[in-house]
Amino acid sequence: MKVCSVAEMKRIDEVASKEFGIDSLLLMEDAGVAVYSLIVNELGIDKKFVVIAGTGNNGGDALVVARRLFSCGSHVEVFIVGDPSKYPEPAKKNYELVVSLGIPTKVVKTEDDLKYLEESIRKCEAVIVGLIGIGLRGDVVGIHRGVIEVINNSKKVVVSIDIPSGINGDNGRVCGVAVKSTYTVTFGMPKYGNILYPGYQYCGKLYVSRLSYPPKLYESEEIMVELNIPKPPPERVRWGHKGTFGKFLTISGARYYYGAPYYVAYSFLKAGGGYSRLAAPKTIIPYIASRCSEVVYIPLEETSEGSIAKSNYEYILRIIDNYDIDIVALGSGVSLNEETQELMRDLVMSISKPVIIDGDGITAISKDLNVVKGRRAPTVITPHLVEFSRLTNLSVKDISEDPIGILRRFCKDLNSYIILKGAHTLIGFPNGYVYVNMTGNPGMAKAGSGDVLTGTIAAMYGIGYRDVGDAVRMGVLIHGLAGDLASEDLGEDGITPDDVMNYLPKAMKVLREDPDLIISKYMPKII
Repeated sequence: MKVCSVAEMKRIDEVASKEFGIDSLLLMEDAGVAVYSLIVNELGIDKKFVVIAGTGNNGGDALVVARRLFSCGSHVEVFIVGDPSKYPEPAKKNYELVVSLGIPTKVVKTEDDLKYLEESIRKCEAVIVGLIGIGLRGDVVGIHRGVIEVINNSKKVVVSIDIPSGINGDNGRVCGVAVKSTYTVTFGMPKYGNILYPGYQYCGKLYVSRLSYPPKLYESEEIMVELNIPKPPPERVRWGHKGTFGKFLTISGARYYYGAPYYVAYSFLKAGGGYSRLAAPKTIIPYIASRCSEVVYIPLEETSEGSIAKSNYEYILRIIDNYDIDIVALGSGVSLNEETQELMRDLVMSISKPVIIDGDGITAISKDLNVVKGRRAPTVITPHLVEFSRLTNLSVKDISEDPIGILRRFCKDLNSYIILKGAHTLIGFPNGYVYVNMTGNPGMAKAGSGDVLTGTIAAMYGIGYRDVGDAVRMGVLIHGLAGDLASEDLGEDGITPDDVMNYLPKAMKVLREDPDLIISKYMPKII
């Protein structure tokens, strides 16, 4: 399912009108009917409803819902927030219909009006909100803020139209205050603000109605963001051996950093990879090996600080060639030692295999991005928000304002796959295409979780997703799914990277046997 920006949605409306003759009155009727249908299916119509409408087209959609509910015998009260004389067409037409039908309607302008609204909501069973749509500019203030606070304080069932009022349609940011919804019906396709957090949380259960848009509009190749859906893995051939399922090298670890190399190397095996080697400082290997005997260890010379010495450069390259390594990961827990940081940059520039760069490796390349730009083999970079800020030299605030646009720009500039880790991780491709991952939970926000992700991505490449983009997408999906399976059994608060890693086999089993289950659980429903 594609996901679009506010500007892209507005262009779709224009094309629908100009090229196909689908006017805004029809689309508004479609929108209202879609929300009405959700109410019928989820709530029933034998209830008392309060419909809150702004004075834009989002409000017009709400008025269609009010009219439909009223026609079916529901008890409906309509509250207009703002001046009804400012309604544009076709919202104006629907306002006139609501008035002519005799549906109880009140304009909300003052504090006394807010109290009246609060009392009406207290007596109703569900609130339908079409207050502010995707065209929101700036923070919500004044009477609109007061209305939203009344809605949220009521704790009633809330159905939002297109997007929860107060959510920025392009980044999911709460603009001062936003409606906390039980259900949201969005139109055409989800907007970024419906999918990115915290907007996604405010949507409640998200539904999508295509309205009367032709499929060519919402499936257009010009829309380059979509949800990360499962892609079935290659067959695990019965006669395969360990080399068949990927030969992996991790360059990781330093004194006092034992977890990162362990998680990267071992998660490769837990996710299905065949042969995992770990090149790490020689003094830490015995400790890691005592915990994980399945990995093959390559001891490296150390700096005085216990990190990987630069003198290992030629040796590491020979290992990659001699053992015909398929994919390399580097940087996890290697420390910020200057000599080691320089080694990481030299290796990134010299390794001719696909490389995954994580952790301290991201810090290393951020000081000279040319080492990445000059690579011919695929490059995967896995920053969290702070690391991405370091990589881009942009503030976290600036990135949060336009995460998809900035990610797209830097993927192109660095000719790399970039995984912007977080709630609903973003996966950017070198051509600017972006996937939004829907699996995962806040219990995974612990040190070591990203190292498990690195090993999982490498495993996907090893088991046969030989398009690196597919390996990255499925690695992120499986990693998040494993975390969700772990949290279902153990609870979110206490799950650790070990738990996520130990649920990787179960996550792979689900991907192989029932990918539709993942779609039904994580993707918005089309109505």
